[in-house]
Amino acid sequence: MIFKNGITFGLVLSAITLAACDKQSTGASALPDAPDAAIQAVITEFAKGNGGILWEAMPLSYQGDVTGLAKLAGTKVDPEVYDTCFALLARLANVADQQKAFILNSSFLAEASAEKLQQIDATMPALVGLVKTIATCDLASSTGLQNFDGQNFCNTTVSKLAQYSESLAQLAGEASPLSDFLNTQVTVVAADELQATLSAVVPGQAATEHVFTKVEERWVPVDMANQWAAGIAESTANLEAISADQMAAQKPQIMGVLTMVDGVLTQIASAETQEQFDQSLKGAMMPLMGMMMMGQSFGSGE
Repeated sequence: MIFKNGITFGLVLSAITLAACDKQSTGASALPDAPDAAIQAVITEFAKGNGGILWEAMPLSYQGDVTGLAKLAGTKVDPEVYDTCFALLARLANVADQQKAFILNSSFLAEASAEKLQQIDATMPALVGLVKTIATCDLASSTGLQNFDGQNFCNTTVSKLAQYSESLAQLAGEASPLSDFLNTQVTVVAADELQATLSAVVPGQAATEHVFTKVEERWVPVDMANQWAAGIAESTANLEAISADQMAAQKPQIMGVLTMVDGVLTQIASAETQEQFDQSLKGAMMPLMGMMMMGQSFGSGE
């Protein structure tokens, strides 16, 4: 159960992502009233890397729900455990960046083809950047949760994540990286004052239709609107179920594993030869297995 400490980030971020994938335009007061213009604007802005558009396009009550969820999470997590988890994640990214050459020549990748190694080499900067962004964002600390500012989070963290995702998609040769949506054309199929069926055409792809409904002057996907209250209620209940007594009882075990991980990262960072590096990676297996076992135990409520 206690590793809800570690998955609280996921609970809050999933709520933001759920709210964010669907909205309208730039600036709360400047959003177009027409559903096609609104959705066209948010797609275009987000495709440009403007993550802030997602928060701006969210109904005010949804913003309040997400903010409340983040602040509740901040009161439920154990600050030391939660903050240490993300500090180690940030450190892992830094060590991977520092020891990139050893990683590429590691015995763990001995059977990888030259093409695969080249792909890993090319994607590592974006992967490291993406992990660092997650590990240092507002949701990555107990204080940040309690002082959550959705607009700032979307302006900064979501924008950076979008940019790194675009880079990774292009490096992976995916058919539709984010930039492909810059020239999306949105038109109205049918609409009244409260509901609209829209057609979206991404260049090179077939048209798709989506149904939106108006919530507090914002157009949101009808499925999301129908599921929003239940989703927020479920996330709130999950957070409320976190027991301070359970957390206190399991904290020594968790901190012990995190201390082992910290020690392994120190060894990996200090490795000066390929042999030292490979030995350090082998030493990481035990704490990693310990973390997986704890995750399974906490997930089952034992």
